[in-house]
Amino acid sequence: MLFDLHAHSSGISVCCKVNAGDALRIARENGMDGLVLCNHYQNTSKYMPDGDHRAFSERYLAEYGQAVALAKQMHMGLIFGVEVTMTRYELVHLVIYGVGPDFVRAHTQMYDYTQEQLYRAVKEAGGVLIQAHPYRIKRRLMDVELLDGIEVNCHPKYEDVYLEEMAEIATRYGKILTCGGDYHHDTPYRPKCGMYLPDDVRDTYDLARFLQTASSVDLCVQQVDGSAPQRVTFTRGCGIAARREVQS
Repeated sequence: MLFDLHAHSSGISVCCKVNAGDALRIARENGMDGLVLCNHYQNTSKYMPDGDHRAFSERYLAEYGQAVALAKQMHMGLIFGVEVTMTRYELVHLVIYGVGPDFVRAHTQMYDYTQEQLYRAVKEAGGVLIQAHPYRIKRRLMDVELLDGIEVNCHPKYEDVYLEEMAEIATRYGKILTCGGDYHHDTPYRPKCGMYLPDDVRDTYDLARFLQTASSVDLCVQQVDGSAPQRVTFTRGCGIAARREVQS
């Protein structure tokens, strides 16, 4: 199953131009079996005009619940994720997998945490912490020891996917490599990208366990120039083991 591990919906991510149903439909039309919905969790006037972080967390969870119902109707996979815009660090977004509503309600102001505080909270909950698009716009790689993985991002507006650079960092530190599109429906085409997941990965907890234990993963990486996507095998601690063009 090919899942884009980083997608958004307009019900929460106000910079996204498409609702959850259309995001799922477009993903299916581009050869994907599901999405990980990683809406923005951040403290700005656009997201919390009333400053009520608890009310925002409930709206955040409700958006995912509505998206789940749509995914079931469409026979598409949908997995819960969180993309935290960190207040303390410029241009740093950290993605969380393997946590659920209880975590969000217990950490309604997680955007104000230090990286270490967020990492410890995520690990205590059994989740994984991934840095999204570390080289987007400016290079903002965080402390890799306080991460579980690094993301290759295929958003067509970015300068590059930085596959080799991200793989080298992940290899050096023994971390996993993930892939997503940071999908907002704001580009000329929808990238075909993500990770090929085993059939028994059904929810965010399964995904976290897989990312924690897998010795190797297969990624679908489409370069920002829109060229044919490649299936890339990454082996933890060793790097890129193989790559081949994905047949449409």
